[in-house]
Amino acid sequence: MDIDPRHAHYKVQLLLHINSVLLARINQMNANPSQFSLEQQQNIASQYLKRVHANLQCISQLNQGIQTSKPAVLEPPQLPLQQNSQDILAKLYLLTSRVFEVW
Repeated sequence: MDIDPRHAHYKVQLLLHINSVLLARINQMNANPSQFSLEQQQNIASQYLKRVHANLQCISQLNQGIQTSKPAVLEPPQLPLQQNSQDILAKLYLLTSRVFEVW
């Protein structure tokens, strides 16, 4: 079964959007260092960067034509201060899991 190129393109765009949000959150956290302790900042940044890396690996595999490729991490990061139901990342990860499940 061949994958529709539009589906692959949509998956890549979705993963890139998630990466943009993750990186923006790291930048925001670094600009506001008093919000978290240094240890918390490092832990959160590490969590986010692991997700960015997993998404980039998936994008690479999709571009190589590996149709069954999925990101290694399909759940949103745990957020210390925000409610998951209100968070855009939680919604994007839910969409991602559905898209990769169906397509």
